[in-house]
Amino acid sequence: MKEKAEYNVYIDESGDEGINKGSKYFILTAIIVNKEKDLEISKFVDLIKQNLEMPIKNQLYWNLLKGMPNKKMIMDIVGKLDIKIINVIIDTKCIQFIPSNNIYNYFSGYLYERICWYMNDINGVANINISSRGNLSKENLSKYLSDKNHKKFNIDVECIKQIKIIPNERKKMLQLADCCCSALFQALKYNDENHFDYIKKIQHKLYSRGSNVLSYGLKLVPNDSNSTELKNLINYLFK
Repeated sequence: MKEKAEYNVYIDESGDEGINKGSKYFILTAIIVNKEKDLEISKFVDLIKQNLEMPIKNQLYWNLLKGMPNKKMIMDIVGKLDIKIINVIIDTKCIQFIPSNNIYNYFSGYLYERICWYMNDINGVANINISSRGNLSKENLSKYLSDKNHKKFNIDVECIKQIKIIPNERKKMLQLADCCCSALFQALKYNDENHFDYIKKIQHKLYSRGSNVLSYGLKLVPNDSNSTELKNLINYLFK
């Protein structure tokens, strides 16, 4: 059997998962890059900072950037990188029975499931790097992923080599994941073609099987969500 290649996965989030008091959408995004190309690709974050005339040592943070041209420049660069992107879009307004503080842990299963699907597609194994947050524990996450009792997700733990929880400022690729995640959040929030264009620039980087991107690179949950904003985005991407 051919030896599996290693891939580094960088996961960040955008939005507020508070039910009925936070944002309509809470988004989890994974950027996947071949481990051998990680350093080369991470240098494009430095190029972005140079283009923005900001110090290389400073953290790249989408929500602090001013001007749509600067943000489109970032997406232009992302669109040229050898990466794959997976997004899970959580419609918090459709959640009734899950407490706000459990939304991240519960719905992250959709993201890890798709990461494992992609690893199986390309005969790879994932080193997962997650942006740190207050209630996230490596031990609890590892237990959750290996829990054979939950039937909802098809998570192949053989596809996950290791998990790390890291502050964004310490990893350039986590900062890039922040940009991709926040770009999608703004596309759905503002629901217009100018913001949809962020995603148009990276459309070919979204995980898909055949022409199906909705079940893979743009996964909407829960199932009873009828997201007009996502429908409008999809119509723009595929018109």
